Amino acid sequence: MESKLHSFMVEWTINFVKNRDLVSKKIEKIEKGKEGFDLYVKYKDKEQYFIILPSDILNAFKDIKDNSYFSIVLLNSAENLSFVLKNWNKFASFKCLSVIFVNPFSSSDKKWILYPHTHNKICDESSLETGLKSMFEMVDPADEQQTISRIG
Repeated sequence: MESKLHSFMVEWTINFVKNRDLVSKKIEKIEKGKEGFDLYVKYKDKEQYFIILPSDILNAFKDIKDNSYFSIVLLNSAENLSFVLKNWNKFASFKCLSVIFVNPFSSSDKKWILYPHTHNKICDESSLETGLKSMFEMVDPADEQQTISRIG
């Protein structure tokens, strides 16, 4: 079941990346599975790696190089948000990391994107949790089993 969800989310991410590039047209190549990552996108000016729905998020960090562009794609669940908050310093330590919280079936926005390193620089630590929860609430919460049942 999880592989079906993972495959669906890889395809969702490919569509998301392509849609973001409609105007700038900087994508040169998209590959699945390059160097052990779920997705690799070669742009004219950079390379970006995607880790999609990792079962062990902290273990995924071992493959992240500090000067490379990486995105971790997670379901927009309270558990995932809580995990990011608990491990905030680790997430914020990577200069070019983004975390994309997703619910493809949300009735409003489908995703929100967090850039922990940048966010950490501009956000007051006392308001971090409130701010992230506010962004989290813009997208309907996503449950793994519910999402699996919706993809059929």
